[in-house]
Amino acid sequence: MRISSNNLNETVKLNRQINNEIQRHLKYMHRFLAKYDIQSPEKLALQILKDHYLIQIPIPDPDWGGAIRELPNGKKIPVVNTAQPRLYQYFIYWHEIYHLTEDFSNSHEISTEFDLTERKADYFASQMLISNDLYNYFLDLRHTEFINRAAICMDTFKAPYKAILIQLYESAIEYKNEVLQEEIRSNFDLSFNMESWVEIFQKLSLDENLVKPSYIVDFGLLKYEIDSITDTDDRVYNETKEFIIGLEKKYLLVKGKLESGEL
Repeated sequence: MRISSNNLNETVKLNRQINNEIQRHLKYMHRFLAKYDIQSPEKLALQILKDHYLIQIPIPDPDWGGAIRELPNGKKIPVVNTAQPRLYQYFIYWHEIYHLTEDFSNSHEISTEFDLTERKADYFASQMLISNDLYNYFLDLRHTEFINRAAICMDTFKAPYKAILIQLYESAIEYKNEVLQEEIRSNFDLSFNMESWVEIFQKLSLDENLVKPSYIVDFGLLKYEIDSITDTDDRVYNETKEFIIGLEKKYLLVKGKLESGEL
């Protein structure tokens, strides 16, 4: 189910139901993250995923954000679609990490419109990226246009438009700010293409790269470990190596076509 202004109240209600569970998981994660000396939330998430054999590839599908895939050798690894804007990629990083740190064994797909059945992972991702100061930060912004204030929050917290609005809506309900609630509902379903977001970010002197795809092709530790073994008769290893080499060639070609505008 896609999250829209029509089911925004339902989404917030579900967030409240799962809040205690997510808060317990956040406490666990803060202990787990103590071994990493990385202050940037998005860079921290990226390093965690790389430690779990992250694959980054550009897939020309605007509704596909990522997945956990099983390789021929049985290893389950996260995959992130780098044809998505970086802000979506950062959100997907933490979404994946939630699954990787839960008892989760089945392959799953991630849509950028985030199915409500994945609300726990979404809510966790929002909590990792967006500060509790969002509400006051948003209200203190001097820009009058709603979309400009939302864009500034996207840039500050490195989070997608709808993730910002959902958390802001929760706070508006908590503080009984009905004016802001209505403003969020009125703007929630707005849809901007990459060019429009770039224009908005440029006008506000924000980091426009956040709303652009990265088109990275990277097989990380998986490729490194495959390249480090030069001679083996192991069938599973050779099948995995052929699989990775084939994928890399395929997505380097896709990357070129995406960057040239052919796709």
